[in-house]
Amino acid sequence: MVDESLRNTCDTKKIVIIANFATDRVNGAYNVIENIAVYTNKLGYSCELWGLSTELDQNNYPFYVHFKANLHHFTVPEDLKNKLIWDRDSIICVNLHSVFTPINIGLSKLVKALNIQLCVTPQGGYHDYTFKRNYLKKKIFLFLYEKAYLKQIDYFFIHGSQEENFIKKYSSKPCYTLLNGFPEGKISSSIYDHQNAGPHQKLKLLFMGRLDPLHKGLDLLIKSMTYLKDAEVELTLIGPQFTEEAQRYLHQLITKLNLTASVTIKAPVYKQTEKEELYTAHQLFVHTSRWEGMPTGVIEALSYGMPVLISKGTNLAEIVKKEQFGWVIDELTPAGIATVIADVCNNKEKLNEFSENAYTQSPQTFNWNKIAKKYVTCILLNR
Repeated sequence: MVDESLRNTCDTKKIVIIANFATDRVNGAYNVIENIAVYTNKLGYSCELWGLSTELDQNNYPFYVHFKANLHHFTVPEDLKNKLIWDRDSIICVNLHSVFTPINIGLSKLVKALNIQLCVTPQGGYHDYTFKRNYLKKKIFLFLYEKAYLKQIDYFFIHGSQEENFIKKYSSKPCYTLLNGFPEGKISSSIYDHQNAGPHQKLKLLFMGRLDPLHKGLDLLIKSMTYLKDAEVELTLIGPQFTEEAQRYLHQLITKLNLTASVTIKAPVYKQTEKEELYTAHQLFVHTSRWEGMPTGVIEALSYGMPVLISKGTNLAEIVKKEQFGWVIDELTPAGIATVIADVCNNKEKLNEFSENAYTQSPQTFNWNKIAKKYVTCILLNR
């Protein structure tokens, strides 16, 4: 609970989220930014979302303000700079999102110069695999800009230990763990087919998300299927391609390993009814990411009552184990993944149990109202 003196502070001042944002794209980070702003306002606190993009986002939110900006430039646009200067006395904090972003470097310097509290939500961007891509560019950026940037931040909103471990190398400031949520009232009933999980039924695995082999661990997941050729298991991968090269690699890997009969790649779906059909046609939602913020796709599947098989990199392992929503992969290797899938095959009666747990308990666990309350509380404690 926020005590009355702290609440009075937020009654007179506003939280400002500054981030790249769009409502017309399927993007986990955008979803988080949108819902934090929406539910913070629903709680009666003032929270404005200052969207940075080249085009105006078509939404009806009264708290949304658009600024035309290039994220890859260090210079803060003049209208954004003036807005911060004019509003500085009414801002309790500025919350930036993302990492290794040039415009955030310029914004952080301006915000601190105006004596405004500054917090950052990395959205899973700080982790052990940070330098697996664009190694040289990121190393140079870290040395020239990001280290100093991290030291300017007053506190951080993180999703798990990977982010905290990275941040603690460069900053001693507080890290507050926030879950991601799923909008309340969106699901009226479980779509999980309890009659289709018997011991003699083929186990149908579903992955939905960006088809990025490294990030999502899809290379490991596909290779795990080679250990399960004698098991009745099918894997369906659905989502937008990451790059043409990555898409080609996934198809070639499936062919090379002779898995074309058990592993299928399909085009992305965006309509909720299409997603529901896929949930109904499969028995286990799989997410083998090497790193994440906190994947909203997994949370949505749980909210529909679908059991999950996840890696520790999703930052959901502790909750899934504690609440018995599904299985957690301890060893993120093809053999380690296959071991857990084989365990599922041998214990299919647990699918119904985990499904019931997911449908009845996940709406309370991943509740945006609760998440927004913690978000506000942390901001007010650092005012």
